[in-house]
Amino acid sequence: MTNTELRDFYEKRKSVFSDSLQVITKKINIISNVRLAVALLFIVLVYFGFSNYDLLYSLPVVLFAFILLVRRHASLFEKKTHIQHLKHIQQDEVRILDCDFSNNSSGSEFVSAHHPYTHDLDIFGEGSLFQYLNRTSTPGGKKFLARWLSSRPPGGEEIRNRQESIKELAAKTDFRQEIEACGRQIDEQPGDQGRLDDWLSHPAFIFGRPFYRIILKVLPPVTITVVIVAFFVDGLTGYAVLAAGIQWVITGLHIKRVNAFHHYISHKKTMLEKYASMLFYIRKEDYTSGLLRSLGGQAQEADIKVKQLASLVSAFDARLNSMTNLFVNSLLLYDLQCVYRLEQWKEHNAARLTGWLDTTRQMEALCSLGTFAFNHPQFVFSGINGDQTLSARAMGHPLLDEEERVTNDVSLDSERSIMIITGANMAGKSTFLRSLGVNVVLALSGAPVCAEEFHCPVIDVRSGMRTADSLKENQSYFFAELNRLKSIMDELRKGTPLLILLDEILKGTNSTDKQAGSVALVKQLAAQPCLTLIATHDLGLGELENVYPGKITNYCFEANIENDQLSFDYKLKRGLAQKMNATFLMEKMGITPPTAPEGESAARR
Repeated sequence: MTNTELRDFYEKRKSVFSDSLQVITKKINIISNVRLAVALLFIVLVYFGFSNYDLLYSLPVVLFAFILLVRRHASLFEKKTHIQHLKHIQQDEVRILDCDFSNNSSGSEFVSAHHPYTHDLDIFGEGSLFQYLNRTSTPGGKKFLARWLSSRPPGGEEIRNRQESIKELAAKTDFRQEIEACGRQIDEQPGDQGRLDDWLSHPAFIFGRPFYRIILKVLPPVTITVVIVAFFVDGLTGYAVLAAGIQWVITGLHIKRVNAFHHYISHKKTMLEKYASMLFYIRKEDYTSGLLRSLGGQAQEADIKVKQLASLVSAFDARLNSMTNLFVNSLLLYDLQCVYRLEQWKEHNAARLTGWLDTTRQMEALCSLGTFAFNHPQFVFSGINGDQTLSARAMGHPLLDEEERVTNDVSLDSERSIMIITGANMAGKSTFLRSLGVNVVLALSGAPVCAEEFHCPVIDVRSGMRTADSLKENQSYFFAELNRLKSIMDELRKGTPLLILLDEILKGTNSTDKQAGSVALVKQLAAQPCLTLIATHDLGLGELENVYPGKITNYCFEANIENDQLSFDYKLKRGLAQKMNATFLMEKMGITPPTAPEGESAARR
């Protein structure tokens, strides 16, 4: 589909969800009015029931009807919220098609100036690749996606399995958006997962002990019986108070441990319910790819178990109401009953809970890449090579608008492994390096790449493009760059295959020293297991092509100056650059005076 067709697709879906919202809003209004009428009827029956006792017999029926209406209203309202999120997803996708993806989470928490390549390639942060791809909503889902974009690549088989899953998900728009809508409803705070993990590792202090099992089964029925009988038999009030007091003594002896237990698990009901909804969608969908079938298998019965946990947590949270807490702990040993049931659930399911939640998070990340594939049907999935060969035809940067994107070809292998790229300022050298780096990162994560054809080895990416100084670490720009280059050489000497992207290396020294150091570095790289692209203004590096024929090749981006106008075609060409533009631009901007033609200069002299 073209961009126009995609926009129409999302606009039509938005219209469908808007119509659904209108229908469900009307239903909610009707239910609200009927619920209000039933509540008023209940009050009227109570009022007139004092003079006509027969009316009081209808109160349970009216109360039951009111409860049903409340539950129906809550169910419809939850469905309305879900549809609203689905509508907003269509709006966001239209904006993204127009290159506005600012509503997506930027992944700024993953930004690191010291990472081997993510800072240089704009993988995280505002306007980043992560922000463009990201459709995850949970902290765990974001971490999965970030890990795929920033960690060492997995094996070729795992990458191919992920590719098959992403291809399948690209065709499942309804499923992908249901997962995203559920994720948007999960109000998960940064510390929630940590507290949940602490609860899972917390040793049981009620469940599994015969004494507590007997007390919890026997004492509440006895207390309730005594309290009820005390209403009809004189002299038993003291026994009723004593029975309730015993429950409070038992509860009081455990209150610190109960409070600590509740701290870990409290206020997790909504979060767990939404995870259960995601697991439900994952479980009921049919899959063909191996990875998705595996995730679907892991989700079997998981939604029921997680929803059960959410119900238990909700019941435990009732203790936060002081009046309810006073009543139920006097009659039911409520706190200990809740702890017992939660510990019982944990005993049977704790080992699987983290895996269940990770299933939803991994699916979120896969759906993000599936949406990327759907929105870019012209992009291709990379071939994953067993040898050290990297090639691309008509490769561009995926974040550039399609109408403005200029594509280029590239080919590197173990024999022809180093490209020296020269060119004027703004001619496209850095963008070309980033285009290749970003597409390799996409390929190794299993996502489609911005090219007509792409082949990539399983290789680690290393870059040196934006090395920054650090006052905190008392480290100059130049020393930071040397440290980056040293770490690259250390990895190569250990035999680690690398794709190396370097932009104007050794900028922090004089031109003579810079050239000598750059030549020495390239000679070292020529003997190592790496594929290297070096963008530079130093035409002297181009002489290395003669020293290492076939190993090192020169390419360039040229500037065009015609009729006193500067232009670029951003096309990669064979050979060394012949035109530079710094002097021209400085004159054009009035920084330096215009250079007079030779004849005019002589006349002035």
